[in-house]
Amino acid sequence: MRRPRYVLLPVALAALSTLAACASGKAADPAAATASKGAASTKDADGGAGAAAAADASPPPRPFAGSASQATELIGSAVEKKAPDVLKCIAEYRTRKNQPHERVSIQLGIDQEGRLLGATLPKGKEDSVLSDCVQKALASAPFPRSHSGVISITKSYEEIVQ
Repeated sequence: MRRPRYVLLPVALAALSTLAACASGKAADPAAATASKGAASTKDADGGAGAAAAADASPPPRPFAGSASQATELIGSAVEKKAPDVLKCIAEYRTRKNQPHERVSIQLGIDQEGRLLGATLPKGKEDSVLSDCVQKALASAPFPRSHSGVISITKSYEEIVQ
């Protein structure tokens, strides 16, 4: 008997809203330029020690998406990098619900600063344990910043028995 294999199937990648700034096609982020100037001035003021300590304490920079479609691609990639952690949450959910082969879809909301707003089941279903688990699993994911407003994607997890 073969072991079941879990496959990540993206069901839908949909942008909820696109701001007019997205259409300008700017690839550079003015906030990042300001932050780097601030880091340079800190380095000059204290000989580099403060900038090095700040760089160690801060999380890695979030990528910048120039369009809504690029943002959804980067979000999908970030979720796939955390797939093992998310699959643990899905397995626990299936065990709790006594539905070992159920297809599970999760809706994710990402704001324009690259922060995870939430992870929920679609169609009004609620499971706070699953939602909390997925949010913890994706907490350190490098979701992109963008001018696209809030982006919502749906990821589906399905077990394929061979």
